[in-house]
Amino acid sequence: MTVPGLKTRKPTGRVPWPCILLEGEEKAGKSWALAQFSASDKIGQLYWIDLNEGAGDEYGAIPGARYQLIEHDGSYAAVLSAVQAVKAEARRASDAGEPPVVLAIDTGSAIWDGLKDWASERAAKSARNRELLKRDPNAEVTISQNLWNDAGSRWRKLQTELLTFPGIVVVTARGKEVTEVDANGRPIEGQKTWSVQTHREFPYAASVWMRLRRGRRPLIVGARSVHVGIKPNSDPAKEITDSGATGRLLEWLVFDALKCDPGTAHVRDLVPFHGGGLLDHERTEETAGDRPAPRAGGRQEPDVADLVARIEDAHGDDELREVWTAANRGGLLQAEVPTPGGSYTVAELIRARHEQLLEAAVEAHPAGRRRVATGDPSAPQTPPAVIQAAQAAAAAAQAAMAAPRPDADADAAPANPLLESSPTPDDPKDRRSTAARRGVLASLEALGVTDEQIAARFGRPVEHVATKRLTALVRVVIAAQRSGTDGRADVA
Repeated sequence: MTVPGLKTRKPTGRVPWPCILLEGEEKAGKSWALAQFSASDKIGQLYWIDLNEGAGDEYGAIPGARYQLIEHDGSYAAVLSAVQAVKAEARRASDAGEPPVVLAIDTGSAIWDGLKDWASERAAKSARNRELLKRDPNAEVTISQNLWNDAGSRWRKLQTELLTFPGIVVVTARGKEVTEVDANGRPIEGQKTWSVQTHREFPYAASVWMRLRRGRRPLIVGARSVHVGIKPNSDPAKEITDSGATGRLLEWLVFDALKCDPGTAHVRDLVPFHGGGLLDHERTEETAGDRPAPRAGGRQEPDVADLVARIEDAHGDDELREVWTAANRGGLLQAEVPTPGGSYTVAELIRARHEQLLEAAVEAHPAGRRRVATGDPSAPQTPPAVIQAAQAAAAAAQAAMAAPRPDADADAAPANPLLESSPTPDDPKDRRSTAARRGVLASLEALGVTDEQIAARFGRPVEHVATKRLTALVRVVIAAQRSGTDGRADVA
């Protein structure tokens, strides 16, 4: 039955490409299973990202093993870039009808541990914790919720890349039995529970969860599958007793148990939920008095450039809280802002401005001025990253405000060559998916400019348009909107 205004389709029943969580005790054979899997004649190239394990080199001597170790510097950016590069190769192989590419991450526990350390290091640099550590170097540093949110956001970005991988993904993790604790964090005597050392969302997100323990059979803890034979909330975890899994555990799991057919397998259709802009009734309610008045010449719903300008103009925490509320309501806290000093999210720029205001307040205090004047090393120091972020916010605001306004002499002004229409794709290196490009695309989306409008404006799909052209387009739209016209009309 067709419902008016509702778009529906029938399910395909096809098995998607699996994302496997392979966790277990130390020395239980997780890395060994990866190397064995690479010997399968049912897969193409296996790419191995080794993190805090170091087994990749030695296990290359396992008979039949054929995998490529990915070199990296251990940073989040390097790992994410490597995953995206392998993902592109997996797409190429799938489109060409070649055997599936496999991505192995050994171990995912190292990624989450690294992100936790990143949050801890950032927390130690905050003004409040710096003062605390000056008084007591052994004091416990509190990691604020916004920093945990940032770490979680990075994990979810990487996780989404894995879940939409057009091939097979295997992520190992450390698992162990630990003492259960109560709601107050106190150990409960005699009660044990199993702990997987990775982000708490990943066991839910992975399509298959397998556990390895020394001296025991492999265990399928859970599987999002109609073929494995484990019904959710009905059947317990299932031991693998099939002799066909001996010596080929992951190959058996993917092709025999899950019945993944490379000819029909597909990427899972993930549509992430987002708050989006305000609905009509929400705008009406806010007009009644809840929402601060929009900036002169701006839109009622803030865009990224408007938020950046408000951050730089803020002279106190009350104004910054208003900006935070507006950005959160519009779903723009994690929107990236490309600046000369690097790419920063709106949330990071708000925090940087807060630190700058706090530092200014300390220096304005007589005691603070004395400490600075005498060179007292205990005087508060603004971290270079905070100064750069604050300067970047000012530069971004000035760039947005410097966009030329339409006037009577607009027809006489020379056309901007960056905005010329042409069916020829720009140089690939000028349209790579960088943080700056994602920030520009987020700004265009916030301004209400669609991909179709961009394609019509430049005469080619948005993925064929250089980032510098998109940046020029942002300025044109902002200038038009600040002049009181609908900037989207200038796109086409």
